[in-house]
Amino acid sequence: MSRPTRFLIDRTAQTFHIGRMHGDTGKLVAAALFIVALIALVNIFWWIFYEHAEDVLDRQLGRRLETIAATGASLLDAGIVESLAEGNFEAYGLVSELLEDIRSASSLSELFILNQNFDYLVTTSIVEDSTYLLFDLNGPYISSLFFELADGPVSTPSYQTGDIFLKSAYAPLYDSTGYVLAVLGVEADVDYADALTNLRGNLYYASAGSVAAGVCLGIVFLLVQRRVNRIQRRLFINETQSFMGRMVAVVAHEIKNPLSIMRASAERLRKKQQSAESEFIIEEVDRLNDIVSGYLNFAVGGRESFVGRETPETIAAIELVSALQQHLCQHYSQDTIQWLDFGLAPEVAFVGHRRALRQVLLNLLINGADACRDAGRPIVLGLQVRRSADSVELAAIDHGPGIHPKDLQRIFEPFYTTRQTGSGLGLFLSRKIVEDMGGKLIITSQPGKKTEVVVRLPQPSGD
Repeated sequence: MSRPTRFLIDRTAQTFHIGRMHGDTGKLVAAALFIVALIALVNIFWWIFYEHAEDVLDRQLGRRLETIAATGASLLDAGIVESLAEGNFEAYGLVSELLEDIRSASSLSELFILNQNFDYLVTTSIVEDSTYLLFDLNGPYISSLFFELADGPVSTPSYQTGDIFLKSAYAPLYDSTGYVLAVLGVEADVDYADALTNLRGNLYYASAGSVAAGVCLGIVFLLVQRRVNRIQRRLFINETQSFMGRMVAVVAHEIKNPLSIMRASAERLRKKQQSAESEFIIEEVDRLNDIVSGYLNFAVGGRESFVGRETPETIAAIELVSALQQHLCQHYSQDTIQWLDFGLAPEVAFVGHRRALRQVLLNLLINGADACRDAGRPIVLGLQVRRSADSVELAAIDHGPGIHPKDLQRIFEPFYTTRQTGSGLGLFLSRKIVEDMGGKLIITSQPGKKTEVVVRLPQPSGD
């Protein structure tokens, strides 16, 4: 394949994968941010609604209690207040009856009158202590009336005592000189506290549910996105195959014509001199022709077998291994290749398609050698033959940097490559060739240690 053609394929594959990687990442990040923002906005709205509802109810109850306190204070003239402060029993009875009527009519918890020392002058509840029990909590509001810091009734925020929530309001009681002599206190149960507690609990459940729904939505989006990505990959491959069908037809014609001339020349050379070089040239020309045909077959849709019309034959394992080692040593003449010795016996043989199998194993070993060299490591390769009753395994082993698990999942995808050079079709085509021979191609890798690619071929019974 010519250099411009190879460059175009490389750039097309790399551009697609880089663009798809950034596009997929961008989509996932955008979806995650959208879901998080949506959940956050929904929960913020819910809690703002809750805080607003609580605030409105609290203000409404406060205004109601302030009105009751102001109305009750208006019913107590200065003379009664002065008599009550002096301990007049008759005034005590009249005021007690009035406060009890107000408490019953308004469904209040307690009404009481306090002097400046926070002592009860009268109260609708039975208390053992004469001092107001909540003066530490509500003292500042009461004191603001005695010191005339507030012009009218004041109410407190809701507060909890024991298991109940209460709210109080206070109104000033004046003597005949206009001096604040006492304070009328009104206390009521916060009857909406249970409803708010239930609402808050429901909001917690709703928040948890929204987070769970967001997670489920994210999972659904991820699954849909993966399906879309698969469809996009198939569309890209189909479009690329269509493009390559037109491009490779021209390239194949340009390559096959010189190959035909080279093979014919090698045939004439073999007839004249019977040299080993001519045999080698013919063999390599045929292999190159098969590779070009394989790429062309892939480009036009892969309707024909990569094995072609080659007939299976008995292959001596040691002969195949030796030929591959010799070819690799010539290919990497500037490097030293260390071969792993697996003690292959001379009599080991198996049935297979010699030319197609040689192409696959050579491609795998070159991949391993390039991986070692690119990582700055010594080139350590091995080719092990393992024979069983119904199959044979040929394992191409290299001690390079290994393959990352994420890359291992996509290593057989067409045009997927982790190298700066390469079309990403080598392993795809190798697996297709092995599958055409009825076998399997299996890759295992230990990152940082080694990679092993196993070609498993079925064997006829009795062989």
